[in-house]
Amino acid sequence: MQWLGWAVGIGAFPGLVLAAHRGATARLRMVLALAATAALLVLFTGVAAALAFFALDVLLVVGTWRLARTRIWHVWIGVIVALLVASKLPAALAGTSHDVSLGGDSLVLWVGFSYLAFRLIHVTVEAHAGWLGDVTFEEFVTYALHPASFVAGPIDRVRTSAASQRREAPLAEDLHQGAWRILLGVFTKFVIANTLFAFIAQHDMTRNPDRPIHIAWLWLVAYSFYLLADFAAYTHIAIGFGRLAGITLPENFDRPYLSTSIAQFWQRWHITLSNWVRDYIFFPVARSLRARAGNRFRAPIQFAAHMTTMGAVGLWHGLTPAFLIWGLWHGLGLFLHGQFGARRPRKDGEGAAARLRTATSIAGTWLFVTLGWVFFAADLPTALRIFARLFGLS
Repeated sequence: MQWLGWAVGIGAFPGLVLAAHRGATARLRMVLALAATAALLVLFTGVAAALAFFALDVLLVVGTWRLARTRIWHVWIGVIVALLVASKLPAALAGTSHDVSLGGDSLVLWVGFSYLAFRLIHVTVEAHAGWLGDVTFEEFVTYALHPASFVAGPIDRVRTSAASQRREAPLAEDLHQGAWRILLGVFTKFVIANTLFAFIAQHDMTRNPDRPIHIAWLWLVAYSFYLLADFAAYTHIAIGFGRLAGITLPENFDRPYLSTSIAQFWQRWHITLSNWVRDYIFFPVARSLRARAGNRFRAPIQFAAHMTTMGAVGLWHGLTPAFLIWGLWHGLGLFLHGQFGARRPRKDGEGAAARLRTATSIAGTWLFVTLGWVFFAADLPTALRIFARLFGLS
């Protein structure tokens, strides 16, 4: 089956690149995008049944376009959320979602669905509110299922994507910028991330949480930077392929480990996800609770909104207790920052004292984030043992 994937992909993606820069119709670009994504799924998973799952994706996209403006729009969102949960079940039933290979074929078939589900929910809400503007069906399908962003995001917005599809840019410029981002992503993945992963695998705390304390900290630091390098690499590659195909995808990382607060970290880490959960979970939850309780319970409302939002982010990564705890860890950090850190008077200025304050804030934020990665790396019992080992408590 993979030979067919190569044959279709080699024809469809270059055709998509040329179509995007030669004024081809939106319908032709849609057909080429669908063919290229189908080929990508077959090549990425090596499973012929991936095409059946892709057909389901196409049906969901068409269903969203047809039902988003009707009275059952909220029911449709429920269907998408239910499928999103189902996409996480193979790994959860296998006992972990930290190693996707454990889920087998039943897991890899769902490649890209998490990002697609968020796009479809976004479009359903926007369509119901009458905010889609002049976005066409062909532009929507290309937005939802474009091969550049289907597998690894970023989670862009439909009106921004439609505007990007309509823009006219020189082919040479897009080829140059796209190739540069792809090369940067490949270097980041195969040189930086894989080098860090080699150290992580050699000193794997998830398999032996009783290693010496200094090894535990070195492992955690390496894991922290590995996650950034690995995820940023995929984003570079996705943005690069998007540019080749005439689409400008949003940036997803902006030096997150130089953040001076946990709130700023989430403005710089997985930016498109952060913006999505802010708009579609945090704000609606906060508004709903405020409408019921008024402004007298500001702190409890903020606490509930932060914990609900970040708990959902954790479970979006996988239906395991460890991922939930990781999300709640960040939810608690965001709440405490909002209650205390954000209210402190800002001390501007220059000199050694100001630089020291900035460095301390960066170090403290990075340490908080990095300690949270323990729950991202292992199942909950193992994560708790690692956490205790880091502080010499086991």
